[in-house]
Amino acid sequence: MDRAVAAVRAANEFAWSWTAEDLSGFAAVVGWTQVNVGTEYLDLVTDFEVNRPDTTAFVSVPPAPFPQGQLNHLDFNVTDVVLDDPGVKPALNEVFDEFVQRVFETVRQRPTGWWVEPTRGLRWDLSDLVLEVTVSDRSVWVGLVNPAYQRWNEEIARIVEQQQEDEDDED
Repeated sequence: MDRAVAAVRAANEFAWSWTAEDLSGFAAVVGWTQVNVGTEYLDLVTDFEVNRPDTTAFVSVPPAPFPQGQLNHLDFNVTDVVLDDPGVKPALNEVFDEFVQRVFETVRQRPTGWWVEPTRGLRWDLSDLVLEVTVSDRSVWVGLVNPAYQRWNEEIARIVEQQQEDEDDED
């Protein structure tokens, strides 16, 4: 958990350009390993002692509405990923509760959003980063989100919600 908190601190302090090139720069700052060097995009592996230390980076490629190579978000696991064992949910909830408290102390800002279904999570809108911490019945993970991508997702959700309301009004 200490390394995950340190990664959150580093992400909050990192000078994000939100391009794929940020992956190697961020990896250098947090001490993560770059794999697939020499390919179009790098994959990162954390130094966390979890069963899935790899990260998931989402980078725009055509025909995405963003420029090719824009880094949209980067996810990493704080805990092991446990499949098909509902008995681990209480332990994951405890880790989540402790971790988000430590994130709160690190970023020194109250969360700006939260959700409870089908996962539970908190969100912080920081100066150049949207930070999400999520718990499911399988793991606890962190999302480092490009603020422009977050705004785009929220606009799409707003449009879908408005269309649903309009359809309900027609019925």
